[in-house]
Amino acid sequence: MQQRIIDLISWRLHVPVKYIHPYTHLQDDLNLDAIDLLLLIAELESRFNVYLTPEEAEAIETVQDASFFIQKHAA
Repeated sequence: MQQRIIDLISWRLHVPVKYIHPYTHLQDDLNLDAIDLLLLIAELESRFNVYLTPEEAEAIETVQDASFFIQKHAA
Protein backbone atom coordinates (compact mmCIF):
# COMPACT_ATOMS: atom_id res chain seq x y z
CA MET A 1 0.00 0.00 0.00
CA GLN A 2 2.73 2.45 0.96
CA GLN A 3 4.50 2.00 -2.38
CA ARG A 4 1.24 2.69 -4.22
CA ILE A 5 0.89 5.92 -2.25
CA ILE A 6 4.48 6.89 -3.05
CA ASP A 7 3.87 6.15 -6.73
CA LEU A 8 0.72 8.29 -6.73
CA ILE A 9 2.50 11.19 -5.02
CA SER A 10 5.38 10.90 -7.46
CA TRP A 11 3.03 10.93 -10.44
CA ARG A 12 0.81 13.73 -9.13
CA LEU A 13 3.67 16.02 -8.08
CA HIS A 14 6.16 15.08 -10.81
CA VAL A 15 8.77 14.14 -8.22
CA PRO A 16 10.99 11.11 -8.85
CA VAL A 17 10.13 8.15 -6.62
CA LYS A 18 13.70 8.03 -5.32
CA TYR A 19 13.05 11.31 -3.46
CA ILE A 20 9.94 10.05 -1.66
CA HIS A 21 10.14 7.72 1.33
CA PRO A 22 7.89 6.95 4.32
CA TYR A 23 9.24 9.86 6.36
CA THR A 24 8.99 12.45 3.60
CA HIS A 25 7.15 15.44 5.02
CA LEU A 26 4.52 16.47 2.51
CA GLN A 27 4.67 20.19 3.18
CA ASP A 28 8.30 20.69 4.24
CA ASP A 29 10.02 18.24 1.87
CA LEU A 30 7.66 18.37 -1.11
CA ASN A 31 6.68 22.03 -0.70
CA LEU A 32 2.93 21.41 -0.69
CA ASP A 33 0.79 24.26 0.53
CA ALA A 34 -2.49 23.66 2.36
CA ILE A 35 -4.55 23.54 -0.85
CA ASP A 36 -2.14 21.13 -2.57
CA LEU A 37 -2.24 18.91 0.50
CA LEU A 38 -6.05 18.85 0.51
CA LEU A 39 -6.10 18.00 -3.19
CA LEU A 40 -3.61 15.19 -2.63
CA ILE A 41 -5.68 13.80 0.23
CA ALA A 42 -8.82 13.96 -1.93
CA GLU A 43 -6.95 12.08 -4.67
CA LEU A 44 -5.84 9.43 -2.17
CA GLU A 45 -9.40 9.06 -0.86
CA SER A 46 -10.72 8.66 -4.38
CA ARG A 47 -8.00 6.29 -5.53
CA PHE A 48 -8.26 4.01 -2.49
CA ASN A 49 -12.02 4.43 -2.00
CA VAL A 50 -11.78 5.60 1.60
CA TYR A 51 -13.03 8.62 3.53
CA LEU A 52 -10.84 10.34 6.09
CA THR A 53 -12.34 12.51 8.79
CA PRO A 54 -11.21 16.15 8.81
CA GLU A 55 -9.18 15.39 11.93
CA GLU A 56 -7.39 12.50 10.22
CA ALA A 57 -6.74 14.55 7.10
CA GLU A 58 -5.29 17.33 9.24
CA ALA A 59 -3.00 14.84 11.00
CA ILE A 60 -1.35 13.70 7.75
CA GLU A 61 2.11 15.18 7.61
CA THR A 62 4.21 12.40 6.10
CA VAL A 63 3.83 9.63 3.54
CA GLN A 64 3.74 7.17 6.43
CA ASP A 65 0.85 9.08 8.04
CA ALA A 66 -1.11 8.88 4.78
CA SER A 67 -0.40 5.18 4.51
CA PHE A 68 -1.51 4.57 8.11
CA PHE A 69 -4.87 6.31 7.75
CA ILE A 70 -5.64 4.80 4.35
CA GLN A 71 -4.82 1.30 5.57
CA LYS A 72 -6.95 1.91 8.68
CA HIS A 73 -9.99 2.74 6.54
CA ALA A 74 -9.35 0.20 3.81
CA ALA A 75 -9.52 -2.67 6.27
